[in-house]
Amino acid sequence: MSPTVRAAVAAFDAVAMAVYAYLQTGGFGNPGIDLMLWGSAAAAAVAAFVVATNGPATLGWIAIGYILFAGLLLTDSSQLLLVALAIALMPVVQRPRGSLAIGIVVATLSAFGWRIAIELLLRSAA
Repeated sequence: MSPTVRAAVAAFDAVAMAVYAYLQTGGFGNPGIDLMLWGSAAAAAVAAFVVATNGPATLGWIAIGYILFAGLLLTDSSQLLLVALAIALMPVVQRPRGSLAIGIVVATLSAFGWRIAIELLLRSAA
């Protein structure tokens, strides 16, 4: 797949996530929903930026990890749309050291890292 097509696919995914977040929330105001939907839209935009600029692959996979965190670890029920978004970004984001397995490990570890970081942030704010 050419770099231009990869960048276009990643940008489409990011825009689609932002539109979905807006349609579901009407804007900002609910911290839990904002964290899940708008955070995933921002992470998709980061992944698209990494693809478009041929940036560090690890950063793109950390962004995918955030989307997985929002889809699987943020609420009691899985958000399949977010999991699908993360899976859709996996083929277009560059692979760290050319390995899909390393990318998946980075995304998985970062999803748990995001879980811990957000939980600590929310506890300190309360």
